[in-house]
Amino acid sequence: MRWLPPRPPWTDVAVAALLGVTAVLEATTGDIPLTAVEMLAAAAAVVPVAWRRVWPLGVVAADLVAVAAFSPVAHNFESGYAFFAMIVVSYSVAANAKLRDAVLGAAMVAAFVLVGFAIDPGRGGAGDYLFTGVLFGGAWTLGYLIRRRGLEARVLKDKAAELERRRAEDAQRAVLAERTRIARELHDVVAHSLSVMVVQTGVVRRRLRHDRPDDSELLDEVEQTGRGAIGELRRLLGILRADDEELSLAPQPGLDRLPSLLDQMRETGLAVGMTVEGEPSALPPGVDLAAYRIVQEALTNTLRHAGRGARAEIALRWTGEAVELEVRDDGPAAGAGGNGATPGTGHGLIGMRERAALYDGTLEAGPYRRGFRVRAALPFGGGGR
Repeated sequence: MRWLPPRPPWTDVAVAALLGVTAVLEATTGDIPLTAVEMLAAAAAVVPVAWRRVWPLGVVAADLVAVAAFSPVAHNFESGYAFFAMIVVSYSVAANAKLRDAVLGAAMVAAFVLVGFAIDPGRGGAGDYLFTGVLFGGAWTLGYLIRRRGLEARVLKDKAAELERRRAEDAQRAVLAERTRIARELHDVVAHSLSVMVVQTGVVRRRLRHDRPDDSELLDEVEQTGRGAIGELRRLLGILRADDEELSLAPQPGLDRLPSLLDQMRETGLAVGMTVEGEPSALPPGVDLAAYRIVQEALTNTLRHAGRGARAEIALRWTGEAVELEVRDDGPAAGAGGNGATPGTGHGLIGMRERAALYDGTLEAGPYRRGFRVRAALPFGGGGR
Protein backbone atom coordinates (compact mmCIF):
# COMPACT_ATOMS: atom_id res chain seq x y z
CA MET A 1 0.00 0.00 0.00
CA ARG A 2 1.34 3.43 -0.97
CA TRP A 3 0.72 5.13 2.38
CA LEU A 4 2.91 2.66 4.26
CA PRO A 5 6.46 3.96 4.92
CA PRO A 6 9.38 2.08 3.34
CA ARG A 7 10.96 -0.63 5.43
CA PRO A 8 14.02 0.79 7.24
CA PRO A 9 17.37 -1.02 7.31
CA TRP A 10 17.69 -3.46 10.17
CA THR A 11 20.79 -1.65 11.45
CA ASP A 12 18.77 1.55 11.89
CA VAL A 13 16.01 -0.40 13.63
CA ALA A 14 18.68 -1.69 15.98
CA VAL A 15 19.87 1.87 16.69
CA ALA A 16 16.31 2.95 17.49
CA ALA A 17 15.83 -0.12 19.69
CA LEU A 18 19.06 0.67 21.56
CA LEU A 19 17.81 4.20 22.23
CA GLY A 20 14.54 2.68 23.48
CA VAL A 21 16.45 0.44 25.87
CA THR A 22 18.32 3.53 27.07
CA ALA A 23 14.99 5.23 27.78
CA VAL A 24 13.76 2.23 29.82
CA LEU A 25 17.00 2.02 31.81
CA GLU A 26 16.90 5.75 32.44
CA ALA A 27 13.36 5.47 33.75
CA THR A 28 14.07 2.50 36.00
CA THR A 29 17.37 3.72 37.43
CA GLY A 30 16.93 7.49 37.48
CA ASP A 31 14.53 10.12 38.70
CA ILE A 32 12.21 9.99 35.64
CA PRO A 33 9.06 8.02 36.52
CA LEU A 34 8.17 4.97 34.41
CA THR A 35 4.71 6.10 33.36
CA ALA A 36 2.67 5.59 30.19
CA VAL A 37 3.17 9.24 29.20
CA GLU A 38 6.94 9.00 29.66
CA MET A 39 7.09 5.79 27.60
CA LEU A 40 4.94 7.36 24.88
CA ALA A 41 7.23 10.39 24.82
CA ALA A 42 10.26 8.13 24.56
CA ALA A 43 8.69 6.12 21.74
CA ALA A 44 7.83 9.31 19.85
CA ALA A 45 11.47 10.43 20.11
CA VAL A 46 13.30 7.19 19.31
CA VAL A 47 11.04 5.36 16.81
CA PRO A 48 11.63 7.88 13.96
CA VAL A 49 15.36 7.17 14.26
CA ALA A 50 14.74 3.85 12.47
CA TRP A 51 14.08 5.86 9.26
CA ARG A 52 17.10 8.14 9.70
CA ARG A 53 18.59 7.10 6.32
CA VAL A 54 15.27 6.82 4.47
CA TRP A 55 13.96 10.29 5.44
CA PRO A 56 16.93 12.07 7.10
CA LEU A 57 15.43 15.57 7.16
CA GLY A 58 11.94 14.31 8.03
CA VAL A 59 13.34 12.31 10.95
CA VAL A 60 15.04 15.45 12.32
CA ALA A 61 11.74 17.32 12.15
CA ALA A 62 9.78 14.40 13.66
CA ASP A 63 12.25 13.96 16.50
CA LEU A 64 12.32 17.63 17.38
CA VAL A 65 8.52 17.93 17.21
CA ALA A 66 8.12 14.86 19.44
CA VAL A 67 10.44 16.23 22.11
CA ALA A 68 8.82 19.67 21.98
CA ALA A 69 5.28 18.29 22.04
CA PHE A 70 5.80 16.06 25.08
CA SER A 71 8.04 18.39 27.05
CA PRO A 72 5.10 20.07 28.92
CA VAL A 73 3.86 16.71 30.25
CA ALA A 74 7.03 14.61 30.33
CA HIS A 75 10.69 14.96 31.15
CA ASN A 76 11.98 14.18 27.67
CA PHE A 77 13.68 17.56 27.08
CA GLU A 78 16.13 16.83 29.86
CA SER A 79 16.35 13.07 29.31
CA GLY A 80 19.44 11.31 28.10
CA TYR A 81 17.69 9.23 25.39
CA ALA A 82 16.32 12.38 23.72
CA PHE A 83 19.77 13.95 23.86
CA PHE A 84 21.35 10.89 22.22
CA ALA A 85 18.55 10.71 19.64
CA MET A 86 19.21 14.32 18.62
CA ILE A 87 22.93 13.55 18.24
CA VAL A 88 22.10 10.56 16.01
CA VAL A 89 19.71 12.51 13.80
CA SER A 90 22.19 15.42 13.55
CA TYR A 91 24.79 12.99 12.28
CA SER A 92 22.31 11.20 10.01
CA VAL A 93 20.97 14.28 8.22
CA ALA A 94 24.52 15.35 7.34
CA ALA A 95 25.57 11.86 6.30
CA ASN A 96 22.51 10.94 4.20
CA ALA A 97 20.79 14.10 2.97
CA LYS A 98 21.70 16.52 0.21
CA LEU A 99 23.76 19.49 1.33
CA ARG A 100 20.77 21.84 1.33
CA ASP A 101 18.71 19.50 3.51
CA ALA A 102 21.72 18.81 5.73
CA VAL A 103 22.20 22.53 6.42
CA LEU A 104 18.49 22.92 7.01
CA GLY A 105 18.54 20.03 9.47
CA ALA A 106 21.48 21.57 11.35
CA ALA A 107 19.63 24.90 11.53
CA MET A 108 16.52 23.16 12.91
CA VAL A 109 18.54 21.47 15.68
CA ALA A 110 20.35 24.71 16.53
CA ALA A 111 17.07 26.65 16.69
CA PHE A 112 15.51 23.96 18.88
CA VAL A 113 18.41 24.05 21.33
CA LEU A 114 18.44 27.85 21.46
CA VAL A 115 14.70 28.04 22.11
CA GLY A 116 14.90 25.26 24.70
CA PHE A 117 17.69 27.02 26.60
CA ALA A 118 15.82 30.33 26.37
CA ILE A 119 12.70 28.99 28.04
CA ASP A 120 14.52 26.84 30.60
CA PRO A 121 15.62 29.06 33.50
CA GLY A 122 18.15 26.48 34.69
CA ARG A 123 20.07 26.42 31.41
CA GLY A 124 21.60 28.83 28.91
CA GLY A 125 25.05 29.37 30.35
CA ALA A 126 28.16 29.53 28.19
CA GLY A 127 29.09 26.00 29.21
CA ASP A 128 25.72 24.67 28.04
CA TYR A 129 26.07 26.31 24.63
CA LEU A 130 29.65 25.12 24.24
CA PHE A 131 28.86 21.58 25.32
CA THR A 132 25.83 21.12 23.05
CA GLY A 133 27.50 22.98 20.17
CA VAL A 134 30.53 20.69 20.28
CA LEU A 135 28.41 17.51 20.46
CA PHE A 136 25.75 18.39 17.89
CA GLY A 137 28.15 20.30 15.65
CA GLY A 138 30.72 17.52 15.88
CA ALA A 139 28.10 14.88 15.01
CA TRP A 140 26.92 16.92 12.03
CA THR A 141 30.48 17.56 10.84
CA LEU A 142 31.39 13.89 11.15
CA GLY A 143 28.33 12.91 9.12
CA TYR A 144 29.14 15.50 6.45
CA LEU A 145 32.75 14.32 6.14
CA ILE A 146 31.70 10.68 5.90
CA ARG A 147 29.12 11.54 3.22
CA ARG A 148 31.70 13.53 1.28
CA ARG A 149 34.20 10.70 1.50
CA GLY A 150 31.52 8.27 0.32
CA LEU A 151 30.62 10.51 -2.63
CA GLU A 152 34.28 10.80 -3.59
CA ALA A 153 34.66 7.03 -3.35
CA ARG A 154 31.61 6.52 -5.57
CA VAL A 155 32.95 9.02 -8.08
CA LEU A 156 36.29 7.22 -8.17
CA LYS A 157 34.51 3.88 -8.49
CA ASP A 158 32.39 5.20 -11.36
CA LYS A 159 35.49 6.61 -13.06
CA ALA A 160 37.29 3.29 -12.64
CA ALA A 161 34.30 1.45 -14.09
CA GLU A 162 34.16 3.91 -16.99
CA LEU A 163 37.89 3.51 -17.64
CA GLU A 164 37.51 -0.27 -17.53
CA ARG A 165 34.58 -0.08 -19.95
CA ARG A 166 36.56 2.12 -22.32
CA ARG A 167 39.58 -0.16 -22.02
CA ALA A 168 37.42 -3.15 -22.90
CA GLU A 169 35.91 -1.24 -25.84
CA ASP A 170 39.37 -0.18 -27.03
CA ALA A 171 40.59 -3.76 -26.75
CA GLN A 172 37.57 -4.99 -28.70
CA ARG A 173 38.13 -2.37 -31.39
CA ALA A 174 41.79 -3.37 -31.56
CA VAL A 175 40.81 -7.02 -31.96
CA LEU A 176 38.33 -6.17 -34.73
CA ALA A 177 40.91 -3.99 -36.47
CA GLU A 178 43.47 -6.78 -36.31
CA ARG A 179 41.00 -9.34 -37.59
CA THR A 180 40.14 -7.04 -40.49
CA ARG A 181 43.84 -6.60 -41.26
CA ILE A 182 44.42 -10.36 -41.10
CA ALA A 183 41.38 -10.93 -43.32
CA ARG A 184 42.76 -8.51 -45.91
CA GLU A 185 46.09 -10.30 -45.97
CA LEU A 186 44.48 -13.74 -46.19
CA HIS A 187 42.33 -12.55 -49.06
CA ASP A 188 45.53 -11.45 -50.75
CA VAL A 189 46.91 -14.94 -50.23
CA VAL A 190 43.77 -16.58 -51.62
CA ALA A 191 43.59 -14.18 -54.56
CA HIS A 192 47.22 -14.77 -55.47
CA SER A 193 46.80 -18.55 -55.29
CA LEU A 194 43.63 -18.36 -57.37
CA SER A 195 45.39 -16.22 -59.96
CA VAL A 196 48.16 -18.80 -60.27
CA MET A 197 45.57 -21.57 -60.69
CA VAL A 198 43.78 -19.64 -63.45
CA VAL A 199 47.03 -18.98 -65.31
CA GLN A 200 48.10 -22.61 -65.07
CA THR A 201 44.66 -23.77 -66.21
CA GLY A 202 44.92 -21.49 -69.26
CA VAL A 203 48.31 -22.92 -70.16
CA VAL A 204 47.03 -26.51 -69.97
CA ARG A 205 43.90 -25.57 -71.95
CA ARG A 206 45.94 -24.16 -74.80
CA ARG A 207 48.13 -27.27 -74.92
CA LEU A 208 45.08 -29.53 -75.19
CA ARG A 209 43.21 -27.30 -77.64
CA HIS A 210 44.01 -29.45 -80.71
CA ASP A 211 44.60 -32.95 -79.29
CA ARG A 212 41.75 -33.06 -76.75
CA PRO A 213 39.19 -30.39 -77.60
CA ASP A 214 36.59 -31.68 -75.11
CA ASP A 215 38.99 -31.44 -72.20
CA SER A 216 40.11 -28.04 -73.46
CA GLU A 217 36.51 -26.84 -73.41
CA LEU A 218 36.08 -27.98 -69.79
CA LEU A 219 39.27 -26.24 -68.78
CA ASP A 220 38.02 -23.11 -70.51
CA GLU A 221 34.97 -23.16 -68.25
CA VAL A 222 37.23 -23.64 -65.22
CA GLU A 223 39.37 -20.73 -66.35
CA GLN A 224 36.38 -18.44 -66.84
CA THR A 225 34.94 -19.41 -63.46
CA GLY A 226 38.29 -18.67 -61.85
CA ARG A 227 38.53 -15.27 -63.50
CA GLY A 228 35.02 -14.45 -62.27
CA ALA A 229 35.98 -15.51 -58.76
CA ILE A 230 39.03 -13.25 -58.91
CA GLY A 231 36.81 -10.33 -59.87
CA GLU A 232 34.45 -10.97 -56.97
CA LEU A 233 37.41 -11.36 -54.64
CA ARG A 234 38.74 -7.99 -55.78
CA ARG A 235 35.42 -6.42 -54.84
CA LEU A 236 35.56 -8.08 -51.43
CA LEU A 237 39.09 -6.82 -50.94
CA GLY A 238 37.87 -3.33 -51.80
CA ILE A 239 35.31 -3.52 -48.96
CA LEU A 240 37.93 -4.59 -46.42
CA ARG A 241 40.53 -2.01 -47.38
CA ALA A 242 40.77 1.61 -46.38
CA ASP A 243 39.93 4.28 -48.94
CA ASP A 244 43.57 5.21 -49.54
CA GLU A 245 44.87 1.62 -49.64
CA GLU A 246 45.70 0.20 -53.03
CA LEU A 247 44.46 -3.20 -54.12
CA SER A 248 47.21 -5.71 -54.68
CA LEU A 249 47.33 -9.38 -55.49
CA ALA A 250 51.05 -9.63 -54.84
CA PRO A 251 52.09 -12.61 -52.70
CA GLN A 252 52.29 -11.98 -48.97
CA PRO A 253 55.61 -12.54 -47.16
CA GLY A 254 56.56 -15.78 -45.44
CA LEU A 255 59.43 -17.14 -43.38
CA ASP A 256 61.66 -17.08 -46.46
CA ARG A 257 61.61 -13.29 -46.16
CA LEU A 258 63.03 -13.30 -42.63
CA PRO A 259 66.63 -12.55 -43.74
CA SER A 260 65.42 -9.40 -45.48
CA LEU A 261 63.40 -8.41 -42.38
CA LEU A 262 66.43 -8.90 -40.14
CA ASP A 263 68.54 -6.72 -42.43
CA GLN A 264 65.94 -3.95 -42.16
CA MET A 265 65.98 -4.19 -38.38
CA ARG A 266 69.78 -4.06 -38.27
CA GLU A 267 69.72 -0.89 -40.34
CA THR A 268 67.62 0.76 -37.61
CA GLY A 269 70.21 -0.09 -34.95
CA LEU A 270 68.69 -3.26 -33.53
CA ALA A 271 71.14 -6.15 -33.29
CA VAL A 272 69.37 -9.34 -34.36
CA GLY A 273 70.55 -12.93 -34.46
CA MET A 274 68.70 -16.05 -35.63
CA THR A 275 69.09 -19.78 -35.13
CA VAL A 276 67.21 -22.53 -36.94
CA GLU A 277 66.63 -26.00 -35.51
CA GLY A 278 65.16 -28.98 -37.35
CA GLU A 279 64.35 -29.59 -40.99
CA PRO A 280 62.26 -26.82 -42.60
CA SER A 281 58.94 -27.93 -44.09
CA ALA A 282 56.58 -26.37 -46.59
CA LEU A 283 53.92 -24.36 -44.79
CA PRO A 284 50.42 -23.44 -45.97
CA PRO A 285 50.50 -19.83 -47.20
CA GLY A 286 48.35 -18.57 -44.31
CA VAL A 287 50.47 -20.23 -41.63
CA ASP A 288 53.63 -18.99 -43.35
CA LEU A 289 52.27 -15.44 -43.35
CA ALA A 290 51.20 -15.67 -39.69
CA ALA A 291 54.67 -16.88 -38.64
CA TYR A 292 56.35 -14.01 -40.50
CA ARG A 293 53.99 -11.38 -39.02
CA ILE A 294 54.51 -12.67 -35.47
CA VAL A 295 58.27 -12.31 -35.81
CA GLN A 296 57.86 -8.91 -37.45
CA GLU A 297 55.57 -7.61 -34.67
CA ALA A 298 57.84 -8.97 -31.94
CA LEU A 299 60.92 -7.27 -33.44
CA THR A 300 59.01 -4.02 -33.98
CA ASN A 301 57.90 -4.01 -30.34
CA THR A 302 61.50 -4.63 -29.28
CA LEU A 303 62.70 -1.71 -31.39
CA ARG A 304 60.02 0.56 -29.98
CA HIS A 305 60.27 -0.32 -26.30
CA ALA A 306 63.89 -1.45 -25.92
CA GLY A 307 65.29 1.13 -28.34
CA ARG A 308 68.34 1.17 -30.55
CA GLY A 309 71.32 -0.69 -29.19
CA ALA A 310 69.22 -3.53 -27.83
CA ARG A 311 69.73 -7.07 -29.03
CA ALA A 312 67.11 -9.62 -30.09
CA GLU A 313 67.50 -13.33 -30.70
CA ILE A 314 65.16 -15.34 -32.92
CA ALA A 315 64.88 -19.11 -32.55
CA LEU A 316 63.05 -20.95 -35.34
CA ARG A 317 62.31 -24.60 -34.57
CA TRP A 318 60.79 -27.19 -36.90
CA THR A 319 59.34 -30.09 -34.91
CA GLY A 320 57.72 -32.03 -37.75
CA GLU A 321 54.20 -31.08 -36.62
CA ALA A 322 54.56 -27.38 -35.97
CA VAL A 323 56.86 -24.45 -36.40
CA GLU A 324 57.90 -22.83 -33.14
CA LEU A 325 58.99 -19.22 -32.94
CA GLU A 326 60.79 -17.51 -30.10
CA VAL A 327 61.89 -13.87 -30.03
CA ARG A 328 63.89 -12.71 -27.01
CA ASP A 329 65.49 -9.36 -26.31
CA ASP A 330 67.58 -7.77 -23.58
CA GLY A 331 65.84 -4.39 -23.49
CA PRO A 332 64.81 -3.39 -19.94
CA ALA A 333 61.71 -1.54 -21.21
CA ALA A 334 60.57 -4.09 -23.74
CA GLY A 335 56.90 -4.88 -23.67
CA ALA A 336 56.10 -1.85 -21.58
CA GLY A 337 53.46 -0.68 -23.96
CA GLY A 338 50.63 -2.85 -22.68
CA ASN A 339 49.16 -4.22 -25.86
CA GLY A 340 52.30 -3.44 -27.77
CA ALA A 341 50.64 -1.06 -30.20
CA THR A 342 53.05 0.09 -32.86
CA PRO A 343 52.43 2.64 -35.59
CA GLY A 344 51.75 1.04 -38.91
CA THR A 345 52.01 -2.54 -37.68
CA GLY A 346 48.63 -3.20 -36.15
CA HIS A 347 48.26 -3.73 -32.43
CA GLY A 348 51.29 -5.74 -31.39
CA LEU A 349 50.49 -8.52 -28.97
CA ILE A 350 46.80 -8.43 -29.87
CA GLY A 351 47.63 -9.07 -33.52
CA MET A 352 50.07 -11.85 -32.66
CA ARG A 353 47.53 -13.61 -30.46
CA GLU A 354 44.83 -13.32 -33.13
CA ARG A 355 47.12 -14.80 -35.77
CA ALA A 356 48.17 -17.68 -33.55
CA ALA A 357 44.56 -18.45 -32.55
CA LEU A 358 43.44 -18.36 -36.20
CA TYR A 359 45.64 -21.39 -36.94
CA ASP A 360 44.98 -23.26 -33.70
CA GLY A 361 48.36 -22.21 -32.39
CA THR A 362 49.54 -20.84 -29.07
CA LEU A 363 51.32 -17.65 -28.10
CA GLU A 364 52.99 -16.61 -24.86
CA ALA A 365 54.41 -13.17 -24.20
CA GLY A 366 55.91 -11.65 -21.09
CA PRO A 367 59.03 -10.46 -19.25
CA TYR A 368 62.05 -12.72 -19.59
CA ARG A 369 65.18 -12.14 -17.54
CA ARG A 370 66.10 -8.52 -18.31
CA GLY A 371 63.95 -8.19 -21.39
CA PHE A 372 60.87 -9.61 -23.06
CA ARG A 373 60.06 -12.86 -24.81
CA VAL A 374 57.45 -13.94 -27.33
CA ARG A 375 56.90 -17.65 -27.98
CA ALA A 376 54.50 -19.06 -30.54
CA ALA A 377 53.74 -22.49 -31.94
CA LEU A 378 51.82 -22.90 -35.21
CA PRO A 379 50.79 -26.39 -36.30
CA PHE A 380 51.31 -27.19 -39.97
CA GLY A 381 47.66 -28.13 -40.43
CA GLY A 382 46.23 -25.33 -38.27
CA GLY A 383 43.16 -23.33 -39.14
CA GLY A 384 40.82 -26.21 -39.79
CA ARG A 385 38.00 -24.74 -37.75
